[in-house]
Amino acid sequence: MAAALLALLFTLLLLRSFARRRAGQKLLWAGGFALFAAATAAEAIGQGSGWGAGLFRTYYLCGGVLTVAWLGAGSAWLLLPRRGRDVLAGGLLVATVSAAISVFIAPVSANALAHAPSGAPPHDSALAGHAFLWAVALNSFGTAFLIGGALYSVLRRRNVRSNLWIASGALVLALATSMTRAGEYSFVYLGELVGIALMFVGFNLSGKPPARAPAPPAPPARAVRQGTGAVVAP
Repeated sequence: MAAALLALLFTLLLLRSFARRRAGQKLLWAGGFALFAAATAAEAIGQGSGWGAGLFRTYYLCGGVLTVAWLGAGSAWLLLPRRGRDVLAGGLLVATVSAAISVFIAPVSANALAHAPSGAPPHDSALAGHAFLWAVALNSFGTAFLIGGALYSVLRRRNVRSNLWIASGALVLALATSMTRAGEYSFVYLGELVGIALMFVGFNLSGKPPARAPAPPAPPARAVRQGTGAVVAP
């Protein structure tokens, strides 16, 4: 539950930042953190009270399918021109709705939910059908832009510090997720906390306006004689 509360805090901070200085990437990152908060909250409830089909679908859709895609879309927003951003927003919206429909109509194995390992969510295979294809596609897209976009910006010397934070957080989060696929949960929750915290620092740095160089001092006034009168010029 700590990861859910931290992600919710980051969501609120990004929304507050958006209200002060509007930027599309802030909304996308806030959406990603909100989805992560929903997924980790569902996981905490499932481990405490038992898993139901609706709860598992929420956990799978928000965490396994959409979180990385929305965070990656925020990073992509910074690199794309205006027309590309329109395509990105439209494509992400269509993919989100389509993935949600696919997940919520897919059958869930009651046996897999009942025999979920202690201290861990049920295996992804508990959800039948082809919803996993959305998870593969959207996670690949999101990871490519989170890590690839950050490295591209570093090579181009654009927002180097913020992009290093983002890439580091994405790598930590990816490693934590890969541990779950191997059945290892010892450091997963710590990895999630560290990963989202690192990414938030990078996102926050990216959202700050660049520092302005101090204006050069005005030259002293001087008197210039023109004809019979004196003209004071800066």
